[in-house]
Amino acid sequence: MVRGMRPCVYAFALVLLACLVLPARSQEVTARSRVDSTNFLVGDWIRVHIDLTHPAGARFRPLLGDTLGAFTVIGRDSLQARTETESEGSVIVAKYDSGSAMLPPIPLLYSTPGDTALKIVTTNPLILTVHTVQVDTSRGIKDIKPPLWISLTLAEIALYLGILLVLAAGGYFLYKYWKKRIQKKQGEEYAPPPRPAHVIALEELAVLKEKKLWQKGLIKQYYSEATEIIRRYFENRYRFMALEQTTDEIMGALREHQHANSIWDETEDMLRLADLVKFAKYQPDIPEHEQTMHVAHDIVHKTGFVEPTPEEKEATVHVAG
Repeated sequence: MVRGMRPCVYAFALVLLACLVLPARSQEVTARSRVDSTNFLVGDWIRVHIDLTHPAGARFRPLLGDTLGAFTVIGRDSLQARTETESEGSVIVAKYDSGSAMLPPIPLLYSTPGDTALKIVTTNPLILTVHTVQVDTSRGIKDIKPPLWISLTLAEIALYLGILLVLAAGGYFLYKYWKKRIQKKQGEEYAPPPRPAHVIALEELAVLKEKKLWQKGLIKQYYSEATEIIRRYFENRYRFMALEQTTDEIMGALREHQHANSIWDETEDMLRLADLVKFAKYQPDIPEHEQTMHVAHDIVHKTGFVEPTPEEKEATVHVAG
């Protein structure tokens, strides 16, 4: 009886194993790039097709800059779903010198349902050959048509004279303004005390909020202006060149100020999200736009109303003088 049951047990085990393995494989994310031909002329627009397989509900964003290896990125099409687990899209590139070159793998940022972590999948590389246009060297080089000379009309002459008059008037008023400033500097002039860094930053954030940039679709400009306000605030508050520094350099400089530890984590999250938007073309969701403005206010409120250290006071007096 036991021997007779062994085949049944083995068959049941195989069915159970298949049920476990097949769904796991179906959850894999793959990306494949392909072209209709591997030979092109210099400057041709080359359409690179992207085929994706993925779990249902997966979302993708290509991470592309202005160039892709030796190729210039001309444009890209949005990804379209073929089925629940298959999508397709394309990227248009061009190359402006001849020879064989490798088109590097195209990275895509994606997320899957039930998993908030962002991951990256890359396509396969492609080898493409770009040829030059054949030139008939037996013929001389000449223009297709001779140069065409067009005489100026009275309206154009009047326009140029008007521009000259405007420039002359502008130069005159600039001279009068400069002369007036020189006269003021010769006498005693009242210099108001420098405004606190946190007051300036909060005013700039209020102006940015009123612009409603992300509501108008200007995502990159919104994150650029938000981080510029915080960087300028760090310059005025802690006296280091934050506008000229990378995110890592700014975080290293903040470590030297003890009461800045309360904003360290949220500052790094805000700056790195802005770096993704500006340089990796990442498109945040609406809650991330609102959170960025909230974090910016939080940074200023947590540090702007803290009493400066003696070293910071001395630096402030030195800069104001």
